[in-house]
Amino acid sequence: MQNKMEYEDLLLEKDDGGIAILTFNVPEKLNAITPKMGRHLPMAVDEVAQDDNVRVLIVTGAGRGFCSGADVSAMQSFSEAAEPSRFNRLQVTGWPFADVFPKLQKPTIAAINGPCVGGGLSLALSCDIRIASETAKFGVAQVARALVPDFGLTLYLPLAVGTSKALELMYTAELFDAAEAQRIGIVSQVVPPDDLMKTATELAAKIIRNPPLSVELTKQMVWRNLFDRLARQLDLETYSTQICRLSADHRESVKAFLEKRPSPRYEGK
Repeated sequence: MQNKMEYEDLLLEKDDGGIAILTFNVPEKLNAITPKMGRHLPMAVDEVAQDDNVRVLIVTGAGRGFCSGADVSAMQSFSEAAEPSRFNRLQVTGWPFADVFPKLQKPTIAAINGPCVGGGLSLALSCDIRIASETAKFGVAQVARALVPDFGLTLYLPLAVGTSKALELMYTAELFDAAEAQRIGIVSQVVPPDDLMKTATELAAKIIRNPPLSVELTKQMVWRNLFDRLARQLDLETYSTQICRLSADHRESVKAFLEKRPSPRYEGK
C-alpha cells in the first residue's frame, strides 16, 4: 500500500491500483467498537468517498479479530452511571457509522479474519460482499448481554439469512463458524487464513476492470430502496437499546462478564 493514514483505532491504506483497505485497529480487544472508532469511522470512509482514485474499499481487522462488537468496558461506565446525562439519554445509537458502508458509492468487501460478533457482524453485513477466513467466528451477542441487536442488525441480518434464521441467531446468541456462515448466506466465500486478503484484492481487481459509473450506480440502485427502512430500524433499535442499557439486567450482565461469571442472575428488570 502506497498511502497510509492513521485514525485513532483505525488504519486506512490506499494503493495505486484503486484499492483502499480500512482496518479496525484495536487488536488487544479483538477490534471492539470503541467510542473513538465510532467517531472516526465516518471520517475515514469520507476520505475514501472523496478520492476518485479509490474504486473499491476492503474492510478487515488487525490481529486475530475482525470486530468483536461494542467495547464492554465502555458499557460498564455507562451502566454504572447513577443518572445518565441528557446527552446519553438522547444519544442516537449506531447512527454515526451504522450506514456508512451502504451509503459509500464505491463497492465494499468485508475480509473477515476472525471473531465477527454483535456490532461487528452488523458492520460486516453492511458491506456489499463478505469473504471469511476459515478461522472466523460469528454471532449475535447483544441479547446475551441483556441488550437488543443494534447498528442496523435487525435489518441487515434478515436480509442476509431470512427472518426465521435471523431470529434464531438473535434469540440464542450462539457462535457459529465460517462454514455455517457460508451455508446460511452471510458470506460468499470461505478461504484459508493466509489467502484471505489475496482473495479480497483479487475480487476487488475484477470489480475495478468494469466502468466505475456503472458499478457505482448499480450499488446505489440496490441499496437506496433500503435506506428508509434502515432509518426506521435504527430509530427503533436506539429506543429499545436505551431501555435495556438502563435496566438492572444489563448491569448484571456486564458485571458478570467482567467477573467471568458464566451465569448472570436475570430478574427481568
